[in-house]
Amino acid sequence: MNSRERVLTALEGGAVDRPPISFWGHFYDRESSARDLVEATLEFQKRYAWDWIKLNPRKHYHVEPWGVRYRYSGAAKPVLESWPVRLAADWTKIAEVPHDQGALGEQIEAVRLLRQSAPAGIPIIETVFTPLAILGEMTEKPADLRRHMDSDPASVLHALEAVTATFERYVRAVLAAGADGIYLATVDWASQDWITTAEYREWSLPHDRRILSAAAGAPFNVLHVCKRRNLLLDLAELPVAAFSWDATDPTNPTIPQVLERTRAAVMGGISHERALMASTPDDALAEFRIAHEQTGGRRWLAAPSCSIAPTTPPENLKALRAAVEEVEIRRS
Repeated sequence: MNSRERVLTALEGGAVDRPPISFWGHFYDRESSARDLVEATLEFQKRYAWDWIKLNPRKHYHVEPWGVRYRYSGAAKPVLESWPVRLAADWTKIAEVPHDQGALGEQIEAVRLLRQSAPAGIPIIETVFTPLAILGEMTEKPADLRRHMDSDPASVLHALEAVTATFERYVRAVLAAGADGIYLATVDWASQDWITTAEYREWSLPHDRRILSAAAGAPFNVLHVCKRRNLLLDLAELPVAAFSWDATDPTNPTIPQVLERTRAAVMGGISHERALMASTPDDALAEFRIAHEQTGGRRWLAAPSCSIAPTTPPENLKALRAAVEEVEIRRS
């Protein structure tokens, strides 16, 4: 199988020659232009021969059109400098913006360049955030949005509509540029630490569905449900090809629970902050073996639980890449 065949077969629950595998993370010193990001991404993919590319834009690309700015200093994590929403009434100033200009246009160009330059047969997915998560990046702290949802819901809903309409157009453009799907991430906003299931269904789910509808027909749409105590099992009906989350966190659903609840594939199994950062590959390989045992290598894409740190030991990534070549796949 080539990578595309392997990934699409795994998503559909078919028999693969080996589990598909990919990892991704930020290149803080190389993500401020489309060409730099693509070059860094391709170098990383080539080094490990990953089966798909999850394009990992700079953290705040999706809120730059509304005035969010970060200060970069080499390879260090950038620092927030300015944001547009301080008072609840400021949400009424958040309007639709062009989907193909500025940072959004840059990302469309990055997808186009990546599609032109990536090895043939490598699926590409673009990182997109849920509209509520995007609003959470327009304040100094996510807690500010949480407070405004209670104090001035009408103003927050106005901003949600503007952001959703903008990203519906953006997602269609990303797919037209060559992406095979989107990686839709909830960030803080599908965790019981921030929101209840009822609140999520009221505030986020209708807008999430609109973004996924804009991506309908793409074969490789993924929902990434971030953080601990997540609401993944309450979102299992969403129309995606795979669910991504930290299955190694004891407060989150297990891989068998998600496989039982949905017909979609599961993506993950390797803790990006714990096992993957250990000084030897032993812990990461142990998590890999557990995920393989739980899935039999079917409906599973081996991957990190979230974006990996730039300081992740390369030896651990190499060991995981080698491990997929050695496992047996359940044939029925």
